[in-house]
Amino acid sequence: MENQKRSLFQTATVGLKLLLICALVAGVVSFVYSLTYKQYEINKQATKNAAIGEIFGLSELTCTVLAEGDATEVYGVASADGAVGYCVEVVVAGFGGDLELMVGYDAQGRILGVRVVAHSETPGLGENVKNDSFLSQFEGKDGELTLGSDLDAISGATISSRAVTSGVNLATEALQDFLKEGDTSK
Repeated sequence: MENQKRSLFQTATVGLKLLLICALVAGVVSFVYSLTYKQYEINKQATKNAAIGEIFGLSELTCTVLAEGDATEVYGVASADGAVGYCVEVVVAGFGGDLELMVGYDAQGRILGVRVVAHSETPGLGENVKNDSFLSQFEGKDGELTLGSDLDAISGATISSRAVTSGVNLATEALQDFLKEGDTSK
């Protein structure tokens, strides 16, 4: 009987120690998160702004959110001289996780450029979707694009290539929907 009480006490002691350790670790993680979250958001926005600047070839731009969807945001992009086009931020599932893309359009809806803002694709293969040699294929195109006929996939990274193509098509659809809603003559 006394052995059972001792065993129960030892089990409770170990459980209590583990609970305290977990609570301490959770507290430290929460504290570090609260310290770094603001800077993380600032860095994320700077990366998006840099991508938009690269697409439009301008360093001074103003972006205004015009519409938001489930996985998309449509921005109006302007320079000091006036409106220069649109940019759509889109998140799609890739091979290794989500791909976050910025797709820039001129006023007629033609693609000016595509940039991969964030990804978790396979190093050495899938991550090649962020290279200009792949992304430059989208420039000047409009409408729905098909991998294999309109665009060439990256060898060994077909799923990632398909994800980017799907993201660009989703971005184009979001922009077209926004433009249709804004056009009251139809």
